[in-house]
Amino acid sequence: MDEVVFLSSLLAAGIRLAAPIALAAIGETLSERAGVINVGIEGIMLVGAFVAVLFAVYTGSPWVGLLAAIVAGVAMSGVHAYFVVRLKTEQIVSGIALLFLGLGLSGYGYRLTLGEAGAAVKIPGFRELDILGLADVPVIGPILFGQHALVYLAVASAIAMAYMFRATRLGVIIKAVGETPVAADSAGINVDRVRFLCVLVAGGFAGAGGAFLSTAHLWGFVENMTAGRGFLAIACVVFARWNPVAAVLVALVFGIADAAQIRLQTIFPAVPYQFFVIAPYVVAIVSLAVGSRSSRMPAALGIPFAKPR
Repeated sequence: MDEVVFLSSLLAAGIRLAAPIALAAIGETLSERAGVINVGIEGIMLVGAFVAVLFAVYTGSPWVGLLAAIVAGVAMSGVHAYFVVRLKTEQIVSGIALLFLGLGLSGYGYRLTLGEAGAAVKIPGFRELDILGLADVPVIGPILFGQHALVYLAVASAIAMAYMFRATRLGVIIKAVGETPVAADSAGINVDRVRFLCVLVAGGFAGAGGAFLSTAHLWGFVENMTAGRGFLAIACVVFARWNPVAAVLVALVFGIADAAQIRLQTIFPAVPYQFFVIAPYVVAIVSLAVGSRSSRMPAALGIPFAKPR
């Protein structure tokens, strides 16, 4: 029975730890399906985490903080979209610049506002739900009915996006823009506009991922608190072969690995904790190695679109 309780606790914690990665991965899937890669989502998540805390503190509502984080994510990704879609600059270079911009803005903004007093600030955060009063049901209750609202929103978003790609005209247009932009342009589709909008929406998801970290997971902001989760989200997209539902499932693997390493630190105190901390990143490296060998990326991913003359 103890093993069952341990496994239930591990899965419930794994889902919570996977949520910010899953949200960022869902957005990145949309962006990359449209042909734009954004390696700077780590920076967007950091800004989202900071803005969510800032607005949650000043308004007393984590939902306002979440909304502000989404707006901040859209604004940050708008910078990326302007450079790579409008000015046709190198997407990797722009993404790296966005990463450092997010690192600087979030850290400086926090020191200038909430961190200025030097004392701990009470953060209004999201609490776990108790759907239908079933959160206390042994084993499955905490896993299925006792998560944060954003966890269920992430799952619903992934399913809706998968349906969009599979069965709607909008999904066909986005895939066409990412696969054969010249043909899409010939069909009357404004390639740059579609790509721009997809990058903006992706930024909103990354901002929400950062907000989850600071207002649902830690209830606070720490500089560089994303700790590579933005890059893990990119690994999820590649390993999931640009399928949003599969990306969420891969994010769950990372979340469970993260939850397991925390527990292993207490079970094996004699082992240096750094040995366990690297576990999710080892999983990411293996995922990228395996995923990149067996998957085919969108044909026009990373390639600026130039309208034929």
